[in-house]
Amino acid sequence: MNGRGGRLQDLIGFLAVLATGIILIRMGVAPQSLATVAIALSGLYAAWRGHGNDRPGGPAR
Repeated sequence: MNGRGGRLQDLIGFLAVLATGIILIRMGVAPQSLATVAIALSGLYAAWRGHGNDRPGGPAR
């Protein structure tokens, strides 16, 4: 995927998560609960996008 398509996809994902968080807070969900879920979802999204270690030599030691 080219850079522009990836940025657009990231922007759409960010706005969707932001809107969902705002809606849930307005509905009375505790912000601490949302923080835990947001961290877990960001890890899943990063794994899906492949933002891990891109170096062929493996992790730095």
